Amino acid sequence: MQDKVLSIVPRGYLPELAGGLEICAMETIEFYIAQGYIGAVAAKCASSPHKKLKSRIQNKLKGPFPSKYKIKNHWVFTDYWHPSGLSVLFEKLTPSFVLCHVSMCDDLLQKLIDINYPTLFYIHTREISSLFGKLPADHRFMFACESTYIKAQFEQVSNAPIEVIRPILPPEKFQISETGKAILVINPHPKKGGRLIAEIARLLPARQFLIVGGWANTQHDPEVLEIEQALKQLPNVTRQAHVDDMRTVFRQAYCLLMPCVVAEAFGRTAAEALIAGIPVVASNQGALPETVGTGGIIVDIEAPVSHWIEQLEKLFNDRDFYRNLQQQAIATSQQEVRQATYIQQQLLDHAKRLSGK
Repeated sequence: MQDKVLSIVPRGYLPELAGGLEICAMETIEFYIAQGYIGAVAAKCASSPHKKLKSRIQNKLKGPFPSKYKIKNHWVFTDYWHPSGLSVLFEKLTPSFVLCHVSMCDDLLQKLIDINYPTLFYIHTREISSLFGKLPADHRFMFACESTYIKAQFEQVSNAPIEVIRPILPPEKFQISETGKAILVINPHPKKGGRLIAEIARLLPARQFLIVGGWANTQHDPEVLEIEQALKQLPNVTRQAHVDDMRTVFRQAYCLLMPCVVAEAFGRTAAEALIAGIPVVASNQGALPETVGTGGIIVDIEAPVSHWIEQLEKLFNDRDFYRNLQQQAIATSQQEVRQATYIQQQLLDHAKRLSGK
């Protein structure tokens, strides 16, 4: 009989929501499927009034997680009231183990702790739940996170062992043969430093900025709209929608700008840019210094905008400095612990332990 794995996402899922957590969840479940597992995802359905009503009706007729759709090789089960019906889904799917992607959702964590099913909690958030410090003595859980920064946060709350497992980033998905001249930004949300990005672009009219994507569920936020309006008025800014193939924007990029104002759990876009040989100019928040390593420049988020501009201009004006950072970016991306094969073995080892094999 084939082993089964159920991946649990605490919010919406692809294609509705395509953040780092969701992409990591998709790539991880697809890896397990490629290894012979039967895989499925449980997620929350869209929260529009129409879909909420539809979900309510379907729940009455079919029970929890009544809707499903397929992405690549796995089914996605959705419910507006996720995670209240997880027990029913477990009985229906009978997974060998569960992989829960964690991001600030205590009701989901409490539900899974109560069920006490063999579970790998994969943490993608800087805010570690206090529930992890109150685990039952007979728990059947394992823990992983994306960075040593998050590991340190977790160890302040819980005595449970935890391993750093970085996201799977196949190099062929990000490698390019040539770069461009634009300062690249992915998602100018206020938490990602949107206001600072707009100010830097305004003060560097001679530099081209390519700003890509953003969270669809925040597009009507007043602060997001204000930033978008400021960017729209700048002739040196090109605004582009989300892309699935990052190589299309990396080919246009000279460097990646990530002035995040909140602590990043990993910084997926920075890791992808390093593979492409694109230096990163990032803030010192969370795991960004760890992820960027020697492949870029780290700036204190409290530094004045003039310091950000100085560092960006140095990349353009000092060719030797830039070429060295390009080499360091690639070298950083080639560290053993960042290789897909290394990460995949970590995932397989956890699966075997949780399945009792």
